Amino acid sequence: MKYKSVVLTQRGGPEVLKVQEKVLRAPQSKEFQIKVMACGVGKTDVAMRYGYYPYAPPLPFVPGYEIVGSVSALGSAVSNFKVGDKVAALSVYGGYAEYIFLEEEHLVRVPDSVRPDEAAAIILNYCTAYQMLHRVLDLKRGDTILITGASGGVGSALLDLGKLAGLNMYGTASAAKHEMIANQGVVPIDYKAKDWVKKLKKMEPQGLDYVIDGIGGAFINKGFSLLKKGGKLVEYGYPSFTGMLSGLFTLKLYSLYPNGKKGMTYGISQKYKKDKKSVIEDMKTLFDLLSAGKIQPLITQRFSILEAAQANQQLESGMVSGKIVLVSHDHDW
Repeated sequence: MKYKSVVLTQRGGPEVLKVQEKVLRAPQSKEFQIKVMACGVGKTDVAMRYGYYPYAPPLPFVPGYEIVGSVSALGSAVSNFKVGDKVAALSVYGGYAEYIFLEEEHLVRVPDSVRPDEAAAIILNYCTAYQMLHRVLDLKRGDTILITGASGGVGSALLDLGKLAGLNMYGTASAAKHEMIANQGVVPIDYKAKDWVKKLKKMEPQGLDYVIDGIGGAFINKGFSLLKKGGKLVEYGYPSFTGMLSGLFTLKLYSLYPNGKKGMTYGISQKYKKDKKSVIEDMKTLFDLLSAGKIQPLITQRFSILEAAQANQQLESGMVSGKIVLVSHDHDW
């Protein structure tokens, strides 16, 4: 039997992603063979494609950071899951494929009531958002926060989880996306307006408790200027390697100032390598919240798994709100 995957063979734009066919092998002793039902598309995939993501494997490889699938075959030395079980994983790569092979330590059971595409939208974006809110910052109800890039994948997850946590939220986005943000109970801020920082300072004269920034550059400086004394800024999701280096330098510099403000970075790959247990625990918590209807990921578009190049092109257009998800061509859910 053969199966298809989308392979990255060279660095570049979405056009370098190519569909290839392989023979479907049996799983090794500690592996699960998983039929991919859904896979998220995100900025980490883009970073890998251009070559500035530190946790990417050597070329060629199959991108795809997060998957939901059905166990289709078992290795001889595995337990806890059986053929037909619906599982999720933070795969980091390998998800743009009809099948993937993973070991048990990476798998999380997905409730039967949860749709695979919605579960796929939870794994990276919502885990990143949840960890920043509750493990990095430990926010409490009534805290005030600014979320930059509020209409994006992680941004929309932060809005959803922030609403559940009872936060007072401001979110930056283009004017066309303000209605979506306002519907989450968030005060929208047009980041293209020259005086938006000044206006926000008037609305919050005491300063903000927290800023979560996924854009970098000048937004780091603006974010620190909006914090109250002792406030904290978390930076995630750098758009380029040079941006990452510049951002780290800026955060260290601001953290030396005698005003109690602190800057820090968060990356789920680093966290997963150091503390897999907490990410797995949070993923389970999020699936329970999704199953109970307490959170609802925003999926803006769905493509077939083998249309990953088109999905990447759409993501890079900058016109996307929420999440793009790849789904199996034969899905019946």
